Amino acid sequence: MPAVHTLKCWLLIVLAGVLCYLNALGNGFVFDDAAYLSSSLVRQFRPLAVFLQSSIHPDLYRPLTLLSLAWDFYCYGDQPLGYHLNSLLFHLLNALWVFQLSYHILARQSAALLAALFYALHPLQTEVVAWISSRGDLLMSFFFLAGLLCHIRARTYRGRVLAWFLYGCSILSKESGFVLPAVAYCYDALCAAPARSARHLFTFTRAWLGHHWGYALVLALALALRWNATEATALVSANFLADADAVSRLLTLPAILFRYVLLIVFPLHLSADYSYASIPLVQTPLDLYFIAGLLAAGALLYLPYRASSPPLVFAAAFGWLAFLPAANFLVLAPSGMAERYLHPVLPALALLVGIGAKTWALEQMARCYRIAGFALVAVVLLLMAVRTMDRNRDWASDYALFSAVVAHYPQNARARENLAHAHYQQGDVQGAVEHYKQAIAINPHRLPLYYNLGLLYNAEGQYHAAIRAFRSALELNPDHAGAHYNTGLAHQKMGRHAAAIFHYEKTRQQSPDHARAAFNLGRAYQHLGQSAKAMKAYQTARTLDPDNPSTYYLLGELYRKTGDSHNMAAAWQTLLRLAPQHPEAARLRSLLQP
Repeated sequence: MPAVHTLKCWLLIVLAGVLCYLNALGNGFVFDDAAYLSSSLVRQFRPLAVFLQSSIHPDLYRPLTLLSLAWDFYCYGDQPLGYHLNSLLFHLLNALWVFQLSYHILARQSAALLAALFYALHPLQTEVVAWISSRGDLLMSFFFLAGLLCHIRARTYRGRVLAWFLYGCSILSKESGFVLPAVAYCYDALCAAPARSARHLFTFTRAWLGHHWGYALVLALALALRWNATEATALVSANFLADADAVSRLLTLPAILFRYVLLIVFPLHLSADYSYASIPLVQTPLDLYFIAGLLAAGALLYLPYRASSPPLVFAAAFGWLAFLPAANFLVLAPSGMAERYLHPVLPALALLVGIGAKTWALEQMARCYRIAGFALVAVVLLLMAVRTMDRNRDWASDYALFSAVVAHYPQNARARENLAHAHYQQGDVQGAVEHYKQAIAINPHRLPLYYNLGLLYNAEGQYHAAIRAFRSALELNPDHAGAHYNTGLAHQKMGRHAAAIFHYEKTRQQSPDHARAAFNLGRAYQHLGQSAKAMKAYQTARTLDPDNPSTYYLLGELYRKTGDSHNMAAAWQTLLRLAPQHPEAARLRSLLQP
């Protein structure tokens, strides 16, 4: 293909991608973005440190992703525009890699262009492009596709070493990149040197492994780095399949596959979250989603098997291998279903689109039908672009994002919970309370729902309602220090000091370094006239939080009451040093004068 034609294709791909995501550049930080941006590994640009520590989760190891975000923070600080620009840049580069890969395999410019446009414009990409927390997906694909192209075109040892290096970068961006050697093997076996017999395949495989041993070495080094950096901790899985029995889990997997197929073909009900109650567990083999999923899996396996086209078989193998890490078949993914899990599959789907354009629409049709086919393709791409631009608006803020989830999946408890928090951030306390209540109705076994609802009631002065909410939280976990503390706070606000003392003592048992609990415990004892216990609690609070002026003020008052002028003077002098403009400063200075 002439270089000028290649450049035109590149420009068209870039232009289409920029126009599609232009309205995403003004979006803010949403969902898990705050967790990344608050990490010291991101806020402090230390390139070596990201390789020695885990990610924001103790079981994740994605140093290149953290390094990318750390660079963004170094350049742009808390301004999201720069982050979104870089995410869009990686997406456009990935689309160009897809074009190069498709053209290498299909040897037709128009088919490769269509494949790249499909990849760049498909609405399923909005999650990884518009959500900064998905930077790892973009980086993984960038190095994955670059490594695959390098492997395909490598003619020297240096070329193979570069492919191995890019493979390591892909793994260190996100774990799903580990399947690159399997995809490269499939290309070599199917397209570069197709085996004609099982014996030939065995000989080829043995030679291939000896030739590309570097992939195994890179994988071992990456695993060693991960083992050194991550922590072996027991984490609670957010995957809704984690609590399902084995039969329901297996029956649900084909149903999830069929839902993915629907999202690829009809990307209408896109959601940032498919957790609790969004995707019902399949309980019987007669479930329609289960049956449809089995039929879809059978078709996706059988049709490539029957095909005589090596590129088609390779594209199918590529897709299945890329889907494997998120399939929940061997191990559970972090979420049961997520649009970003299809991101590694989309290059294979784009290649399939290119193959279809080459073998059917462009060759087997009469001229008039080809024109109609081109028109249909243009309409489909336009519809995809419009849907992508519309979807970008959902990622503008937490409120917009979780409102969109609830609109499609009103029984999604986690979305209700996050939407409640978004309402609270906007000052709509009543809206937040309503969504917490609806989330509790959907999932009555989640403690944070009751706890956060209680906090809202406390802030609004609805202390009876707050106590009821915290009581429900304590029924789920009797040792929850936060629930005990805030229950004590509600009782204290209502003048129930004895009840407050009980819960403050419980808080201190579970969290001995809880300075506010010790301080409020002293106040409760002081209201009940138990000066000795109040003084002991204040002394504990002073030790835990030596910079709180209120502790010294109240402690000094107790010392004055008991006639301990020496300790009274010491307490109030410390207070005046910490807070010279304290409301009682003038009175205290007069009392301290000899």
